[in-house]
Amino acid sequence: MKLKASNILGQEQIDLLISRGLNLVWFPKELEAIYRDQYRNEAAHEFRYRAPIILALYSYLSFGTYQALPTEMRLEWITYYGWVGIIIIFAWLLAFVPFMNKWFDHYVCFGSMGAVALTFTLINVLEQGQSNFLFHAAMMYAVIIIYGFVGMRFYTAILAGWCGGVIGVALSTWLNGSIDWTFLNRTYTFSSFLGMALAYATDRQHRENYLQNCMIELNRLELMRQAQQLSILSQQDALTGLANRRYLDEVLENEWKRAIRHEVPITIMMIDIDFFKSYNDTLGHIQGDQCLRRIAILLGSISSRSGDLAARYGGEEFLLLFSMTDKDQALIQVQRLMELVRNIGIIHPKSNVSKHVTISVGVATTVPHLNDSLSEFISQADHALYVAKSNGRNQYHLASTNNIISEAL
Repeated sequence: MKLKASNILGQEQIDLLISRGLNLVWFPKELEAIYRDQYRNEAAHEFRYRAPIILALYSYLSFGTYQALPTEMRLEWITYYGWVGIIIIFAWLLAFVPFMNKWFDHYVCFGSMGAVALTFTLINVLEQGQSNFLFHAAMMYAVIIIYGFVGMRFYTAILAGWCGGVIGVALSTWLNGSIDWTFLNRTYTFSSFLGMALAYATDRQHRENYLQNCMIELNRLELMRQAQQLSILSQQDALTGLANRRYLDEVLENEWKRAIRHEVPITIMMIDIDFFKSYNDTLGHIQGDQCLRRIAILLGSISSRSGDLAARYGGEEFLLLFSMTDKDQALIQVQRLMELVRNIGIIHPKSNVSKHVTISVGVATTVPHLNDSLSEFISQADHALYVAKSNGRNQYHLASTNNIISEAL
Protein backbone atom coordinates (compact mmCIF):
# COMPACT_ATOMS: atom_id res chain seq x y z
CA MET A 1 0.00 0.00 0.00
CA LYS A 2 1.59 3.25 -1.17
CA LEU A 3 0.49 6.42 0.62
CA LYS A 4 1.30 9.97 -0.39
CA ALA A 5 3.82 11.41 2.05
CA SER A 6 3.09 14.43 4.23
CA ASN A 7 5.56 17.19 5.07
CA ILE A 8 3.89 18.56 8.22
CA LEU A 9 6.55 16.90 10.40
CA GLY A 10 10.17 17.92 10.44
CA GLN A 11 13.12 15.56 10.16
CA GLU A 12 13.70 15.52 13.93
CA GLN A 13 10.06 14.66 14.67
CA ILE A 14 10.12 11.80 12.15
CA ASP A 15 13.40 10.49 13.57
CA LEU A 16 11.87 10.59 17.06
CA LEU A 17 8.80 8.63 15.96
CA ILE A 18 10.93 6.01 14.24
CA SER A 19 13.29 5.70 17.23
CA ARG A 20 10.34 4.99 19.51
CA GLY A 21 9.43 2.11 17.23
CA LEU A 22 5.75 3.08 16.81
CA ASN A 23 4.90 0.66 19.60
CA LEU A 24 1.45 2.20 19.98
CA VAL A 25 0.85 2.22 16.20
CA TRP A 26 -0.39 5.79 16.46
CA PHE A 27 0.83 9.13 15.14
CA PRO A 28 0.49 12.62 16.63
CA LYS A 29 -3.06 13.92 16.19
CA GLU A 30 -2.60 16.06 13.06
CA LEU A 31 -0.52 13.47 11.22
CA GLU A 32 -2.84 10.66 12.29
CA ALA A 33 -5.79 12.44 10.67
CA ILE A 34 -3.89 12.81 7.38
CA TYR A 35 -2.65 9.21 7.52
CA ARG A 36 -6.12 7.89 8.34
CA ASP A 37 -7.74 9.62 5.36
CA GLN A 38 -5.07 8.41 2.94
CA TYR A 39 -5.15 4.92 4.38
CA ARG A 40 -8.92 4.66 3.95
CA ASN A 41 -8.71 5.62 0.30
CA GLU A 42 -5.90 3.18 -0.46
CA ALA A 43 -7.39 0.38 1.64
CA ALA A 44 -10.76 0.75 -0.10
CA HIS A 45 -9.01 0.60 -3.47
CA GLU A 46 -7.09 -2.53 -2.48
CA PHE A 47 -10.24 -4.12 -1.07
CA ARG A 48 -11.65 -4.20 -4.60
CA TYR A 49 -9.03 -6.86 -5.32
CA ARG A 50 -8.87 -8.45 -1.88
CA ALA A 51 -12.61 -9.06 -1.52
CA PRO A 52 -12.82 -11.66 -4.33
CA ILE A 53 -9.87 -13.50 -2.78
CA ILE A 54 -11.51 -13.38 0.66
CA LEU A 55 -14.76 -14.63 -0.88
CA ALA A 56 -12.87 -17.47 -2.58
CA LEU A 57 -11.22 -18.43 0.72
CA TYR A 58 -14.57 -18.46 2.52
CA SER A 59 -16.11 -20.47 -0.30
CA TYR A 60 -13.31 -23.01 -0.14
CA LEU A 61 -13.63 -23.17 3.65
CA SER A 62 -17.40 -23.58 3.41
CA PHE A 63 -17.13 -26.28 0.77
CA GLY A 64 -14.63 -28.24 2.86
CA THR A 65 -16.84 -28.00 5.91
CA TYR A 66 -19.92 -28.86 3.84
CA GLN A 67 -18.35 -32.09 2.59
CA ALA A 68 -17.30 -33.16 6.09
CA LEU A 69 -20.70 -32.47 7.69
CA PRO A 70 -23.42 -35.09 8.08
CA THR A 71 -25.96 -34.91 5.27
CA GLU A 72 -28.77 -33.68 7.52
CA MET A 73 -26.69 -30.64 8.63
CA ARG A 74 -25.42 -29.49 5.23
CA LEU A 75 -28.43 -27.43 4.14
CA GLU A 76 -28.70 -25.67 7.49
CA TRP A 77 -24.96 -24.90 7.45
CA ILE A 78 -25.07 -23.38 3.95
CA THR A 79 -28.25 -21.43 4.76
CA TYR A 80 -26.72 -19.65 7.72
CA TYR A 81 -23.05 -19.47 6.76
CA GLY A 82 -23.97 -18.14 3.33
CA TRP A 83 -24.69 -14.79 4.97
CA VAL A 84 -20.96 -14.33 5.47
CA GLY A 85 -20.56 -14.40 1.68
CA ILE A 86 -23.34 -11.83 1.34
CA ILE A 87 -21.54 -9.55 3.83
CA ILE A 88 -18.30 -9.84 1.83
CA ILE A 89 -20.05 -9.09 -1.48
CA PHE A 90 -21.83 -6.05 -0.01
CA ALA A 91 -18.58 -4.62 1.39
CA TRP A 92 -16.87 -5.33 -1.95
CA LEU A 93 -19.50 -3.33 -3.84
CA LEU A 94 -19.15 -0.41 -1.43
CA ALA A 95 -15.41 -0.31 -2.17
CA PHE A 96 -16.24 0.74 -5.75
CA VAL A 97 -18.09 3.85 -4.55
CA PRO A 98 -15.49 6.65 -4.06
CA PHE A 99 -17.82 8.57 -1.73
CA MET A 100 -17.79 5.60 0.65
CA ASN A 101 -13.99 5.55 0.98
CA LYS A 102 -14.13 7.77 4.06
CA TRP A 103 -16.42 5.20 5.65
CA PHE A 104 -14.19 2.24 4.82
CA ASP A 105 -13.23 1.62 8.46
CA HIS A 106 -16.89 1.57 9.42
CA TYR A 107 -18.37 -0.78 6.86
CA VAL A 108 -15.53 -3.32 6.94
CA CYS A 109 -15.50 -3.18 10.75
CA PHE A 110 -19.25 -3.83 11.04
CA GLY A 111 -19.10 -6.42 8.25
CA SER A 112 -16.25 -8.28 9.94
CA MET A 113 -17.99 -7.97 13.28
CA GLY A 114 -21.10 -9.55 11.76
CA ALA A 115 -19.09 -12.37 10.15
CA VAL A 116 -17.41 -13.25 13.46
CA ALA A 117 -20.69 -13.03 15.40
CA LEU A 118 -22.47 -15.24 12.86
CA THR A 119 -19.71 -17.85 12.86
CA PHE A 120 -19.53 -17.78 16.67
CA THR A 121 -23.27 -18.25 16.98
CA LEU A 122 -23.38 -21.16 14.51
CA ILE A 123 -20.86 -23.04 16.64
CA ASN A 124 -23.02 -22.84 19.72
CA VAL A 125 -26.50 -23.16 18.22
CA LEU A 126 -26.17 -25.87 15.60
CA GLU A 127 -25.95 -29.55 16.53
CA GLN A 128 -22.98 -30.53 18.64
CA GLY A 129 -20.86 -33.61 18.32
CA GLN A 130 -18.37 -34.57 15.63
CA SER A 131 -19.18 -31.47 13.57
CA ASN A 132 -18.30 -29.14 16.44
CA PHE A 133 -14.59 -29.25 15.66
CA LEU A 134 -15.29 -28.30 12.02
CA PHE A 135 -17.28 -25.27 13.12
CA HIS A 136 -14.48 -24.17 15.40
CA ALA A 137 -11.92 -24.64 12.65
CA ALA A 138 -14.09 -22.54 10.32
CA MET A 139 -14.27 -19.80 12.92
CA MET A 140 -10.47 -19.82 13.43
CA TYR A 141 -9.88 -19.36 9.71
CA ALA A 142 -12.54 -16.64 9.55
CA VAL A 143 -11.01 -14.68 12.43
CA ILE A 144 -7.48 -14.87 11.03
CA ILE A 145 -8.67 -13.78 7.56
CA ILE A 146 -10.53 -10.82 9.07
CA TYR A 147 -7.51 -9.66 11.07
CA GLY A 148 -4.86 -10.28 8.47
CA PHE A 149 -6.44 -9.79 5.06
CA VAL A 150 -9.36 -7.35 5.10
CA GLY A 151 -7.07 -4.30 5.45
CA MET A 152 -8.28 -2.82 8.71
CA ARG A 153 -5.92 -0.86 10.93
CA PHE A 154 -4.90 -2.50 14.19
CA TYR A 155 -7.40 -0.94 16.58
CA THR A 156 -10.27 -1.26 14.11
CA ALA A 157 -9.45 -4.95 13.64
CA ILE A 158 -9.44 -5.50 17.42
CA LEU A 159 -12.84 -3.83 17.69
CA ALA A 160 -14.26 -5.99 14.90
CA GLY A 161 -12.84 -9.26 16.21
CA TRP A 162 -13.65 -8.98 19.91
CA CYS A 163 -16.97 -7.18 19.57
CA GLY A 164 -18.01 -9.84 17.06
CA GLY A 165 -17.23 -12.45 19.71
CA VAL A 166 -19.22 -10.60 22.39
CA ILE A 167 -22.21 -10.32 20.04
CA GLY A 168 -21.85 -14.02 19.27
CA VAL A 169 -21.98 -14.88 22.98
CA ALA A 170 -25.08 -12.73 23.42
CA LEU A 171 -26.84 -14.30 20.41
CA SER A 172 -25.89 -17.81 21.51
CA THR A 173 -27.30 -17.18 24.97
CA TRP A 174 -30.48 -15.66 23.52
CA LEU A 175 -30.95 -18.67 21.21
CA ASN A 176 -30.28 -21.10 24.10
CA GLY A 177 -27.07 -22.38 22.53
CA SER A 178 -24.55 -24.48 24.39
CA ILE A 179 -21.23 -22.65 24.81
CA ASP A 180 -18.13 -24.78 25.29
CA TRP A 181 -15.88 -22.20 26.90
CA THR A 182 -12.84 -24.45 27.01
CA PHE A 183 -13.02 -25.24 23.30
CA LEU A 184 -13.75 -21.57 22.43
CA ASN A 185 -10.77 -20.45 24.47
CA ARG A 186 -8.50 -22.79 22.49
CA THR A 187 -9.90 -21.76 19.12
CA TYR A 188 -11.53 -18.32 19.06
CA THR A 189 -9.23 -16.76 21.67
CA PHE A 190 -6.08 -18.26 20.17
CA SER A 191 -6.99 -17.26 16.61
CA SER A 192 -7.94 -13.76 17.82
CA PHE A 193 -4.53 -13.20 19.41
CA LEU A 194 -2.81 -14.60 16.34
CA GLY A 195 -4.88 -12.30 14.14
CA MET A 196 -4.10 -9.33 16.40
CA ALA A 197 -0.39 -10.04 16.02
CA LEU A 198 -0.78 -10.08 12.23
CA ALA A 199 -2.80 -6.84 12.23
CA TYR A 200 -0.33 -5.17 14.58
CA ALA A 201 2.70 -6.13 12.48
CA THR A 202 0.99 -5.03 9.27
CA ASP A 203 -0.23 -1.70 10.65
CA ARG A 204 3.15 -0.93 12.16
CA GLN A 205 4.95 -1.76 8.93
CA HIS A 206 2.59 0.50 6.97
CA ARG A 207 3.29 3.35 9.36
CA GLU A 208 7.05 2.86 9.23
CA ASN A 209 6.89 2.85 5.43
CA TYR A 210 4.78 6.00 5.56
CA LEU A 211 7.35 7.76 7.74
CA GLN A 212 10.11 6.67 5.39
CA ASN A 213 8.11 8.23 2.55
CA CYS A 214 7.73 11.39 4.62
CA MET A 215 11.51 11.53 5.03
CA ILE A 216 11.98 11.04 1.30
CA GLU A 217 9.46 13.82 0.64
CA LEU A 218 11.25 16.17 3.05
CA ASN A 219 14.57 15.42 1.37
CA ARG A 220 13.00 16.02 -2.04
CA LEU A 221 11.56 19.36 -0.96
CA GLU A 222 14.87 20.36 0.60
CA LEU A 223 16.73 19.50 -2.59
CA MET A 224 14.19 21.52 -4.58
CA ARG A 225 14.61 24.45 -2.20
CA GLN A 226 18.39 24.29 -2.49
CA ALA A 227 18.19 23.99 -6.27
CA GLN A 228 15.91 27.03 -6.41
CA GLN A 229 18.24 28.93 -4.12
CA LEU A 230 21.26 28.01 -6.23
CA SER A 231 19.34 29.02 -9.35
CA ILE A 232 18.52 32.39 -7.79
CA LEU A 233 22.10 32.90 -6.64
CA SER A 234 23.38 32.06 -10.10
CA GLN A 235 21.11 34.76 -11.56
CA GLN A 236 21.39 37.39 -8.85
CA ASP A 237 23.97 40.02 -8.02
CA ALA A 238 25.04 39.41 -4.43
CA LEU A 239 25.23 43.06 -3.41
CA THR A 240 22.15 44.62 -5.01
CA GLY A 241 19.83 41.64 -5.45
CA LEU A 242 19.28 42.58 -9.10
CA ALA A 243 20.00 40.25 -11.99
CA ASN A 244 23.68 39.63 -12.59
CA ARG A 245 25.49 40.07 -15.90
CA ARG A 246 25.25 36.40 -16.89
CA TYR A 247 21.49 36.25 -16.38
CA LEU A 248 21.08 39.62 -18.08
CA ASP A 249 22.81 38.30 -21.21
CA GLU A 250 20.50 35.28 -21.24
CA VAL A 251 17.31 37.34 -20.87
CA LEU A 252 18.47 39.95 -23.37
CA GLU A 253 19.10 37.24 -25.95
CA ASN A 254 15.66 35.72 -25.42
CA GLU A 255 13.81 39.04 -25.50
CA TRP A 256 15.76 40.15 -28.58
CA LYS A 257 14.70 36.98 -30.44
CA ARG A 258 11.12 37.39 -29.27
CA ALA A 259 11.07 41.01 -30.49
CA ILE A 260 12.35 39.87 -33.91
CA ARG A 261 9.81 37.06 -34.09
CA HIS A 262 6.82 39.23 -33.19
CA GLU A 263 8.15 42.51 -34.68
CA VAL A 264 7.68 44.47 -31.46
CA PRO A 265 9.87 47.25 -30.00
CA ILE A 266 12.42 46.70 -27.26
CA THR A 267 14.13 49.29 -25.07
CA ILE A 268 17.25 49.24 -22.92
CA MET A 269 18.60 51.91 -20.60
CA MET A 270 22.24 52.05 -19.58
CA ILE A 271 22.54 53.82 -16.21
CA ASP A 272 25.57 55.18 -14.37
CA ILE A 273 25.67 56.80 -10.92
CA ASP A 274 27.33 60.19 -11.29
CA PHE A 275 30.68 60.70 -9.48
CA PHE A 276 30.27 57.44 -7.58
CA LYS A 277 34.03 57.07 -7.05
CA SER A 278 34.06 60.40 -5.22
CA TYR A 279 31.08 59.23 -3.16
CA ASN A 280 32.94 56.05 -2.20
CA ASP A 281 36.20 57.86 -1.44
CA THR A 282 34.43 60.43 0.77
CA LEU A 283 31.89 58.30 2.66
CA GLY A 284 33.54 54.87 2.48
CA HIS A 285 32.65 51.60 0.85
CA ILE A 286 29.93 50.70 3.35
CA GLN A 287 27.97 53.83 2.48
CA GLY A 288 28.79 53.20 -1.17
CA ASP A 289 27.29 49.73 -1.01
CA GLN A 290 24.23 51.12 0.73
CA CYS A 291 23.82 53.71 -2.03
CA LEU A 292 23.99 50.97 -4.68
CA ARG A 293 21.33 48.95 -2.86
CA ARG A 294 18.95 51.92 -2.62
CA ILE A 295 19.35 52.68 -6.32
CA ALA A 296 18.85 48.98 -7.09
CA ILE A 297 15.56 48.91 -5.16
CA LEU A 298 14.37 51.90 -7.14
CA LEU A 299 15.34 50.29 -10.46
CA GLY A 300 13.58 47.10 -9.51
CA SER A 301 10.39 49.00 -8.76
CA ILE A 302 10.05 50.34 -12.31
CA SER A 303 10.82 47.05 -14.07
CA SER A 304 8.09 44.88 -12.59
CA ARG A 305 6.32 43.76 -15.78
CA SER A 306 6.86 40.35 -17.30
CA GLY A 307 9.70 40.68 -19.78
CA ASP A 308 11.24 43.66 -17.98
CA LEU A 309 14.50 43.28 -16.08
CA ALA A 310 16.79 45.37 -13.89
CA ALA A 311 20.40 44.19 -13.76
CA ARG A 312 23.74 45.31 -12.40
CA TYR A 313 25.95 45.76 -15.42
CA GLY A 314 29.18 46.29 -13.53
CA GLY A 315 30.49 48.54 -10.75
CA GLU A 316 28.07 51.49 -10.47
CA GLU A 317 26.49 50.80 -13.85
CA PHE A 318 23.04 49.24 -14.29
CA LEU A 319 20.93 48.20 -17.25
CA LEU A 320 17.15 48.26 -17.55
CA LEU A 321 15.38 46.12 -20.12
CA PHE A 322 11.82 46.93 -21.21
CA SER A 323 10.13 44.52 -23.61
CA MET A 324 7.44 45.79 -26.01
CA THR A 325 8.33 49.40 -25.20
CA ASP A 326 8.58 51.99 -27.97
CA LYS A 327 10.40 55.33 -27.96
CA ASP A 328 7.51 57.34 -26.49
CA GLN A 329 6.99 54.86 -23.71
CA ALA A 330 10.74 54.76 -23.08
CA LEU A 331 10.76 58.54 -22.71
CA ILE A 332 8.04 58.33 -20.05
CA GLN A 333 9.97 55.63 -18.20
CA VAL A 334 13.32 57.43 -18.20
CA GLN A 335 11.72 60.70 -17.02
CA ARG A 336 10.03 58.77 -14.24
CA LEU A 337 13.37 57.19 -13.35
CA MET A 338 15.16 60.53 -13.13
CA GLU A 339 12.36 61.90 -10.94
CA LEU A 340 12.51 58.92 -8.57
CA VAL A 341 16.28 59.30 -8.15
CA ARG A 342 15.88 63.00 -7.33
CA ASN A 343 13.14 62.24 -4.82
CA ILE A 344 15.14 59.59 -3.02
CA GLY A 345 17.52 62.34 -1.94
CA ILE A 346 20.77 60.50 -1.17
CA ILE A 347 23.28 63.12 -0.01
CA HIS A 348 26.41 63.37 -2.19
CA PRO A 349 29.02 65.71 -0.63
CA LYS A 350 31.42 65.63 -3.61
CA SER A 351 29.10 65.80 -6.63
CA ASN A 352 29.78 68.53 -9.18
CA VAL A 353 26.17 68.68 -10.39
CA SER A 354 23.96 68.32 -7.30
CA LYS A 355 23.91 68.00 -3.52
CA HIS A 356 22.33 64.60 -3.98
CA VAL A 357 23.19 61.44 -5.87
CA THR A 358 22.21 61.70 -9.56
CA ILE A 359 22.36 59.38 -12.55
CA SER A 360 23.12 59.59 -16.23
CA VAL A 361 21.12 57.42 -18.62
CA GLY A 362 21.60 56.26 -22.20
CA VAL A 363 18.43 55.00 -23.86
CA ALA A 364 18.14 52.86 -27.00
CA THR A 365 14.89 51.67 -28.61
CA THR A 366 14.40 49.61 -31.74
CA VAL A 367 12.19 47.10 -33.53
CA PRO A 368 14.86 44.53 -34.42
CA HIS A 369 15.02 42.52 -37.61
CA LEU A 370 16.62 39.19 -38.40
CA ASN A 371 20.05 40.55 -39.42
CA ASP A 372 20.28 43.19 -36.66
CA SER A 373 22.95 42.81 -33.97
CA LEU A 374 22.13 42.75 -30.27
CA SER A 375 25.65 43.79 -29.33
CA GLU A 376 25.37 46.82 -31.64
CA PHE A 377 22.09 47.72 -29.97
CA ILE A 378 23.75 47.60 -26.54
CA SER A 379 26.62 49.69 -27.90
CA GLN A 380 24.13 52.36 -28.95
CA ALA A 381 22.76 52.59 -25.40
CA ASP A 382 26.32 52.67 -24.04
CA HIS A 383 27.26 55.45 -26.44
CA ALA A 384 24.14 57.41 -25.49
CA LEU A 385 25.23 57.11 -21.84
CA TYR A 386 28.67 58.41 -22.82
CA VAL A 387 27.06 61.44 -24.46
CA ALA A 388 24.91 62.10 -21.39
CA LYS A 389 27.98 62.04 -19.17
CA SER A 390 29.99 64.20 -21.60
CA ASN A 391 27.23 66.80 -21.65
CA GLY A 392 27.41 67.35 -17.89
CA ARG A 393 25.73 64.29 -16.32
CA ASN A 394 22.41 64.23 -14.39
CA GLN A 395 20.56 63.79 -17.69
CA TYR A 396 19.46 61.21 -20.25
CA HIS A 397 20.02 60.81 -23.98
CA LEU A 398 18.06 58.77 -26.49
CA ALA A 399 19.69 56.93 -29.36
CA SER A 400 18.04 55.91 -32.61
CA THR A 401 19.01 52.74 -34.44
CA ASN A 402 21.23 54.76 -36.79
CA ASN A 403 22.43 57.79 -34.84
CA ILE A 404 22.41 59.39 -31.47
CA ILE A 405 19.71 61.92 -30.64
CA SER A 406 20.76 64.08 -27.71
CA GLU A 407 17.99 65.35 -25.46
CA ALA A 408 19.06 67.16 -22.32
CA LEU A 409 16.89 66.88 -19.24
